[in-house]
Amino acid sequence: MPKPKNPSPDEMKKHACDAIIERAAEMMVAGAGASIPMMIDRMLTYAAAQAATLEGSAVTAEHFRRFAENIEGGLFWSITGEDRPGGGKPN
Repeated sequence: MPKPKNPSPDEMKKHACDAIIERAAEMMVAGAGASIPMMIDRMLTYAAAQAATLEGSAVTAEHFRRFAENIEGGLFWSITGEDRPGGGKPN
């Protein structure tokens, strides 16, 4: 029988943040009537503005470039199915 995992305090905080972000997305779409693309735009804009305020624009842009490379490299393929024949949306 596998030993139960005891999440670290940081893992617990990350899980709580993920739940809050998911709820905010639901509120924007279902509650405020925003389209999914608008919700994504607002989330990304908020995150970018916060990062630029803390780290500066150049560092934030570099982080976004790295994120883009990771996405193009397959970060979400397990979700999108782009790594499977006929899977995912064409680019």
